[in-house]
Amino acid sequence: MREDARQRATEFVKELYAAGAIDADRLDASAGEVLAARSEAELAGVIRSLPAPVTLTSQERQLARPLEIHSGIGRLRLAGKWQLARETHVSADIGSISLDLTRAEFDDHVIDLHIYTGCGSITIIVPQGVDVQVIRHRGGVDARLEPPVPGLPLVRLDVTTNIGRVHLRHPRTHERHRRWPGTRRHRLPAA
Repeated sequence: MREDARQRATEFVKELYAAGAIDADRLDASAGEVLAARSEAELAGVIRSLPAPVTLTSQERQLARPLEIHSGIGRLRLAGKWQLARETHVSADIGSISLDLTRAEFDDHVIDLHIYTGCGSITIIVPQGVDVQVIRHRGGVDARLEPPVPGLPLVRLDVTTNIGRVHLRHPRTHERHRRWPGTRRHRLPAA
C-alpha cells in the first residue's frame, strides 16, 4: 500500500474530527483502523464507514438510465443540490459550462461524467478528497486538485471543448457551505 494513501486517510480522519463530524471515540477507532489497514481496499472500507464530503443518493432514488442535460446556446451552470447519475452527459453547443459538485448527490461511488461544449470553457468544482480521473480530453486541462482520499467517490471524466479550457478545482473558501477536510478559513481584508 502506498504510504501517501495512508497519510491522506489519516489527515481526512483528523479533519473530520476538527470539523465536528465525528467524536473523539470515533477519531481514535478510525485512526487505529487506518493504521491497521494492510491494503488500499481495507483503507477504502475504513473511509467509507465515515461521513463523506458528498451525499450518496438513496437506492430508491438512483437513476436507472444515464442523465442527459443539454443547452443549445448560452452558459450552462449546475450548482446547489442536484443529482449525478452513474453515467451523466452534460453538453452545450456554444457556451461555457460550470458544474459545482460540492452539494450534488452521487448515485454511486464511481461516476462517469461526459462533458462537451463546442466553444467555451468548462469549470468543474470538486469536493475535497473526491478523486477525478481524466479518461479523455480535448482542450487544455488546468487541474488544481489536492490528492484524493482513498475510499471517497471517483469521477471519471471524458471532457471536450473545441475552443476553450477545462478547469478542475476545489471550492473557494467563500463558496463552501461547511468546512471540510483540507480546507482553511481565510479572513477577507476589510473594505
